[in-house]
Amino acid sequence: MIKLKLPTRIEDCRPDQLTKWIMLTDAMKERKDDEWIGMIEFQCQMLSIFSGLSINKIKKGNIEDVQEASNQLLGMLSQYKSSDPVGTVVIEGKQYNFSKDFSFITTGQIIDLKLIEDIASDPCKAVAICYIEDGLDYCEEDSKGRIVNPTDVRYNLFKEHVPGDEFLN
Repeated sequence: MIKLKLPTRIEDCRPDQLTKWIMLTDAMKERKDDEWIGMIEFQCQMLSIFSGLSINKIKKGNIEDVQEASNQLLGMLSQYKSSDPVGTVVIEGKQYNFSKDFSFITTGQIIDLKLIEDIASDPCKAVAICYIEDGLDYCEEDSKGRIVNPTDVRYNLFKEHVPGDEFLN
């Protein structure tokens, strides 16, 4: 028996997990192999994404356990209902805002978003550019020209703490 630590709410899922999940489901739609074997492989990959364990470790588990855990995950994921992003997240006591009106996005944000080579491989890069600390502007500078809210600090926080539902929205 394998011990899996899986999210129980969509909010607890990290953006990288949700992005991999979306890519996996798209790839599975195109597969034409044996339906049953394909489904078991899909379940192992899904559990690997959300648990952090390797697919090989998951494959060593009991088939009933794999199916039960993947069914719980699928149930949780299927409960997600798309909506507009709230536009505000609080991480470690600090509020970050996302302007839904893209006419207010800065040129710097546009440039930095365009510089991301593959958003799907690391979606938090885009999230860290779009969500800015409450009361600050993107790459705001202090009186000496130093950036007080660098994107990489937000990136590291969002990589672990941005709510999954807000990310999907």
